[in-house]
Amino acid sequence: MKLDVTSVGSFQKKLTFTVPADRVRTELDSAYRTLGQKVRLKGFRPGKAPRPVLEARYGDQVRNDVANVLIQQSYRDALQKHALEPVSRPALEKTEPVTAGADFAFVITIDVRPEVELDKYLGVEVAWPKVEVPDEEVDAAVAARSESAARLVEVTDRAVRKGDMALVALVAREGDADVAQEFGTMIRTDGDPYYPGIEDLLIGQAIGKTVTKTVTFGADARTEAIKGRTLEVEVEIKGIQASEKPEVSDALASELGFEGGVEGMRTAIRGRLQERREELGRNQARANLLEALIKANPFDVPASMVDESLKMLLEELKLQQAWRTGRDPKTITFSDAQVRDLRSRAEFASKSGLILDYVAQKEQLVVTDEELEAKYQELADTRGQTLEAVKGYFLKDGAVDELRDRIGEEKVLDWLLEHATIVTPDGPAPVPSGALAEVAESLVDKAVAEKKTASAARKKREADAAPAAAAAPVEPAPVADEPAEQPKKKAAAKKKVEEAEAPAVEAAAEEKPKKKPAAKKKAAE
Repeated sequence: MKLDVTSVGSFQKKLTFTVPADRVRTELDSAYRTLGQKVRLKGFRPGKAPRPVLEARYGDQVRNDVANVLIQQSYRDALQKHALEPVSRPALEKTEPVTAGADFAFVITIDVRPEVELDKYLGVEVAWPKVEVPDEEVDAAVAARSESAARLVEVTDRAVRKGDMALVALVAREGDADVAQEFGTMIRTDGDPYYPGIEDLLIGQAIGKTVTKTVTFGADARTEAIKGRTLEVEVEIKGIQASEKPEVSDALASELGFEGGVEGMRTAIRGRLQERREELGRNQARANLLEALIKANPFDVPASMVDESLKMLLEELKLQQAWRTGRDPKTITFSDAQVRDLRSRAEFASKSGLILDYVAQKEQLVVTDEELEAKYQELADTRGQTLEAVKGYFLKDGAVDELRDRIGEEKVLDWLLEHATIVTPDGPAPVPSGALAEVAESLVDKAVAEKKTASAARKKREADAAPAAAAAPVEPAPVADEPAEQPKKKAAAKKKVEEAEAPAVEAAAEEKPKKKPAAKKKAAE
């Protein structure tokens, strides 16, 4: 087979294949022999139909199948021989018909990982925010911990107030039809997840009171029947519970597990907040470092690479919101502004991953077995599990290589920070807030996980690709409209990226003959 690889820009390759005539003839002979053993034609015994008859009846389909086989095999061989790393599904640009006695030529284009060359990555100026924990933040954290020791007490001498838990019986109706009915359920008056919108109906009502009013329930209600609907609701107050918060005292501090009374609790909480803020500051410094490196070494990445990163980011955010809210991930959407912001983060992550790979290879930064063991121990301590259990988890799910990659990427980031010029800006480290706070906090995690994202994306594309023998053409992949570190399960028995399948050629109009069931004895035409 003859192969000509041509670069089209910095990240696209054009592969021009020429399969010799003798190879084409061999594949055609094999295809017709197989077909002759399977097909049953009127007037011929099984396996005895002459080839000219088969060619006349099934020639288009056989040539199609042979073309697909040659394309798939040639494409896989090309990826291995030339060490190509596609980041997009292959596109079949041009193909000639398969003809006995003639060469078979076709052209495939793919996007590949850009070859990055950094002009500057040492001594880059990086802003590392100051870390401060103000007294107000400690006070709020102490109050939150004391509230965790609060208990619910029965209230009988007053009406329902905001923040109470109300035991109610309710019926939600639309006309004469009952849509939802509860004989006794607790409603949170500061925001109920199952009947959002009913809270104002309860506040101010005393035990034994029955009230009826039209209520518009929230679209995110966990009770499916009433989600987003406007219904007539009849509710009876059966009981009231209020949260009784204990006073901050030495006894409370001891009950919460702190030594040294109230001051000991404040000191311990301040230390934990300090650690958290220092980690946020470090992550911000990492993000600033990557941003400075991208600015100092401008380069482009394939749109398909960004699209895959964006798609996986959106899917992950949907799962996170679903986990927090209990909503179906399929119902979670993002605004155009949010998607634009996330796309820029996806491009940032793609470029950052390429930069980290370059520095790791250039400086020969590898992960040692000792560093892997230390990470296992860190995860075990964080999760409260044994070292053996954590190791077993990674080994069972085949995620050791992913963990090693993650350690390696963090190692490169820390190495770059050690060789950077650190500056301290005015003001404390920012505290992320808003609907996409988790994205802001995990920005660097997304950047260092680009390699894993690209690998998973390639595996998904491979799983979606049409099999080599299929007649239907493969369409391009569509462009898509975080808690503690935890590896994702790999799909079992999937091919490596080098074995990703090439696109199939168009099928002939005539259907390929199918094997008839054994029970049918009469030959079919």
